[in-house]
Amino acid sequence: MKTIDEAFREFLKEQKRELSPRTHRDYENLISLFEEYLDVCASDDLYEEDQELYKEKHKNEHKEYCQIFDLAYIVPSDIEYFLEDYLINDFGGSAAFVETSRRFFRKFLPWAYEKDYLDPEHYSELAKVVGNIRKKGKKTASQVQKFGSLLCDYVDAHPAEESPEWKEGDFEIRRVEPGKLWVEDYLDPYIEIGPVKVSEEVSSLAKTGWYLNFGIVKVGDFWQIVYVEGVSSRCPY
Repeated sequence: MKTIDEAFREFLKEQKRELSPRTHRDYENLISLFEEYLDVCASDDLYEEDQELYKEKHKNEHKEYCQIFDLAYIVPSDIEYFLEDYLINDFGGSAAFVETSRRFFRKFLPWAYEKDYLDPEHYSELAKVVGNIRKKGKKTASQVQKFGSLLCDYVDAHPAEESPEWKEGDFEIRRVEPGKLWVEDYLDPYIEIGPVKVSEEVSSLAKTGWYLNFGIVKVGDFWQIVYVEGVSSRCPY
């Protein structure tokens, strides 16, 4: 059995002669980030027997998720969330690095399938996710990054007033009007909150269904943004 880490290292070694030094470094960084992401997040979804194996190996041999399990333990949602959200919103990767990351998986998955490290059904599921992200991802990632950047600039330039009524957490954008957003608290749904005051330039880029992790306070008839932690095109959970 090839572990996830072993498969990645083998692929990187074989590809080295075909890659530019810069792309090779990007692939190394990507692998490190993806393994770090899996080590932190993927173990929570293991079945009980695998959880016990993970805990035992982690405690006694100081091994991480990717040093214990093979490629069967990468599920489609791992790649989807990593490429669509984690790299963009948590890591803050550039558009070029995000596209390089997608290209990595488009090359790695067929290679792993040819090596028999992935069975046909699992390969098909993972490849489908990467293919769908390729179709929609680059444009959406660029839009989210621009919206987030302008929103943060607006908040920095318009400090919120003090108010005893405040909320914070993850909110979904439910409605957009010029200079105004209406949101819904992910943990307390079905109650629309707004209007949240922004510039018309910011609101022109906002899309319903996007998520904001921020803090807001009620001032008069409006909510003002105190801080912004992140912007995402998908549900963060």
